[in-house]
Amino acid sequence: MAFKKIAIAGASGYLGRKILDHLLTIPIVSRVTVLTHSPLADFPSSPILTVISIPSYRAVAALTLALQGHELLISALSRLSADETDEFLIAAAIAAGVRRYMPSEYTVDCMHPHAIAVSGSTVIAGKIASAQRVQHSAEKGEIEYTTLVTGAFLDFWFEYPNPIIDTNAKTITLLDGGEKKMTGVTTEFVARCIGAIVAMPEESTNNQRIRIAEVEYTGKALLQTFEEVTNEKWTVVDRSTDEILNEAVKAGGKGDMRGFYMGNIIKLNFDGEGAGYFEEGMEWLDGAVKRQSLKEIVERSISRLNW
Repeated sequence: MAFKKIAIAGASGYLGRKILDHLLTIPIVSRVTVLTHSPLADFPSSPILTVISIPSYRAVAALTLALQGHELLISALSRLSADETDEFLIAAAIAAGVRRYMPSEYTVDCMHPHAIAVSGSTVIAGKIASAQRVQHSAEKGEIEYTTLVTGAFLDFWFEYPNPIIDTNAKTITLLDGGEKKMTGVTTEFVARCIGAIVAMPEESTNNQRIRIAEVEYTGKALLQTFEEVTNEKWTVVDRSTDEILNEAVKAGGKGDMRGFYMGNIIKLNFDGEGAGYFEEGMEWLDGAVKRQSLKEIVERSISRLNW
């Protein structure tokens, strides 16, 4: 049986909006409910779409009422919001009789042994706790789960300021020599993968952590692709992931939690130790879900920038 009645939290975000837009195109989906506490959010018009305002994602009673009659709850909340509210979403979903929960863990594999070993970030620790919480609920038979682990959002990294790629300055940082293999995704690819999960038999994804990948690359391959697409030479900065992690720890000590989080994510995603390299993810739904090449992803991102 596929999922026909779906609720989504975080549908106004960078990833969430793309998930929502894709859900509305799936023929078997008969009901989509957006849970939001943002009165200014703008959502598309659709006969199957309902928007329900809630006072907070911590308001379990309001969430429970809104989730009545749904089969699947998808969380697409941002990193900090997800860690802070995950337990409340699970509690409300269980109380409402929702069969399946998809947590917001669209990042490095926080349950990978390497991630657990180096997770000095309270954010990563929060994600580990969230993953363990949903697994425990499933073991007790309270709810099912499907977790998509994605690695880096390449379109986000290419289009927004970050410590690795500065498209305006045409500067790229090669980490640990730029030769380690990594995998990544675009948010459109993640949305299509979620759409595939919605439509396929429930038992094929029940209580699974699925590591997905759209493209495999290295830092040097990325540099070459950016130079090819822009037809310009880029400035290269060489740094180690250990150096970036050490700076993140110092940032955290000064109260800069964004820098703390970012440094941990960069370390785990790009150090080649497995928390951000999903070789098997390249095979998941191969042929059933369209994958772009690295060059196609770079070209699309460059085309969106106002140079």
